[in-house]
Amino acid sequence: MIVDKIRRYVWLLDTIYRAGERGITFDEINEKWQRYDLLSEGRAYPKRTFEQHKEEIQETFNIEICCDRKTNRYYISDREELKNQNHILKWLVETFNLNNIIGQSKSLQDRIGLEDIPSGQNYLIGIIDLMNNNCTFDMEYQKFYAEEKKMYRNMEPYGVQIFQRRWYVLARNPENDTLHTYSLDRIISLTKNSGNFKMPKDFSISDFFSDCFGIIKDATPKQHIVLKANAFQAKYLKTLPLHESQNIISEDDGFTVFSYDLRPTFDFKQKILSYMGNVEIIEPQSFRNEIIEEIEALRKLYK
Repeated sequence: MIVDKIRRYVWLLDTIYRAGERGITFDEINEKWQRYDLLSEGRAYPKRTFEQHKEEIQETFNIEICCDRKTNRYYISDREELKNQNHILKWLVETFNLNNIIGQSKSLQDRIGLEDIPSGQNYLIGIIDLMNNNCTFDMEYQKFYAEEKKMYRNMEPYGVQIFQRRWYVLARNPENDTLHTYSLDRIISLTKNSGNFKMPKDFSISDFFSDCFGIIKDATPKQHIVLKANAFQAKYLKTLPLHESQNIISEDDGFTVFSYDLRPTFDFKQKILSYMGNVEIIEPQSFRNEIIEEIEALRKLYK
């Protein structure tokens, strides 16, 4: 039910956004809706339902769909802000459009490869519903390195984050007043309880993880990281930056020197090691030493 609603929201937003600044009438929306069998099944789009979707979209995505009363055409109030800042909607629309193309092109289904994200199957939609209503939940959870399961109660879901094909929920534990990430594929059971919580108005999950490479935010302090990449790896880093703080310091002799301001946590260390001889940590020396220790351990393992 929730998934169907989100699909309808995304379809409506995408339809109105594509209409441009001129906007689109309800009759034109209804015509497009009836042609889109995956959602409408050929039935008309009730005006009352359309108005309800407008209100729910504003509540869910903070996006206002306006109507020019002179022309009775609907448009998105701030297209540029939506285009530049609303990464959630962009991701949803791209995913929606891809699913639409695949669904309508059955002959191509064996020619389009997608990565499976197992952890998103069971709990993601339910957690988003909890977030939308600021409800707390009880969760039985088992860490990767722990044999015993643990029960967490009255957890407050602040946000969800995807990283390396895994979905994580960032939740506040009221027992110790801490925020921590939990992998959805390590959840044994999750149940909504009768509690509610007050979400901080200024919270942003992007800001929370802004100084992190992935989803690990421990006591490791943020540092200025400098690395040197050969010409081969530099091309990849330029087109797909490791972190939003990435800057190019210099380019010469077939190498590019990049800088970052982030926490060099375990997941960042693993990423650097995955580049093997294509990337070298220049500074800080402490992080360079950590990489050297890992390389020595690997050398002994493959001795």
